[in-house]
Amino acid sequence: MIGIICALEEELNEIKKIIHNIKISKINNFEFITGLLNNIECVLVLSGVGKVHAAISCQTMILKFNPDLILNIGVAGSLTHELDIGDIVIATGAIQHDFDVSAFPNRQKGEISGLNKILIECTPWIINILFNISEPNCGFKVNKSIILTGDQFISQKEDKIKLQKEFGGTICDMEAGSIAQTCYINNTDFGIIRAVSDSLNNNSVCEFKEFVNISSKNCAKILDKFTDILNKNQNGDYI
Repeated sequence: MIGIICALEEELNEIKKIIHNIKISKINNFEFITGLLNNIECVLVLSGVGKVHAAISCQTMILKFNPDLILNIGVAGSLTHELDIGDIVIATGAIQHDFDVSAFPNRQKGEISGLNKILIECTPWIINILFNISEPNCGFKVNKSIILTGDQFISQKEDKIKLQKEFGGTICDMEAGSIAQTCYINNTDFGIIRAVSDSLNNNSVCEFKEFVNISSKNCAKILDKFTDILNKNQNGDYI
């Protein structure tokens, strides 16, 4: 079973269009949608915005449905001029840029207490499949990069440039880092698919409202291809 976590209804709705045999169960105020996508069992949830919502929905999904892997899918803001609206980024890992215990000796900004890690890497085989199936004739650019997560919508160009210089990622969001941490703690394979919804400028809010649906559709296309590959695996294995 594949677990799929989205923060926004626009993201969720595009995925619901391609899932069949839908059933809904409500747990801890979250609606979990189960069904089939290319004959692969899936469970889909709308987490809501922010790291706490994302972590709670992810942990609940793991405990109640025990998915073989989890994909965090949705939109993100660009931190570079190299990315255009609708482009896809397959995350190689996630950093929580707002986690800061650097006031203590030998601690760095972004380092997660207890894990002693700044970067939480996505599962390599998931990265490889997502990136390889995304390249040919997809109609938009596909990149691999670190994603930066924090509990704020980064809208100002200077703030985006500062984040990119400090941590090296090319996109930012408000959920992926906490989902990565939750999956890491639970030893659950995971990947992150993001489509750019707002570019490196000071009009991020306006762009987001205009392009969130287009970017969500591109994410759903990648998910459709990913599950098709898994379904065609003759051994029935995910790896």
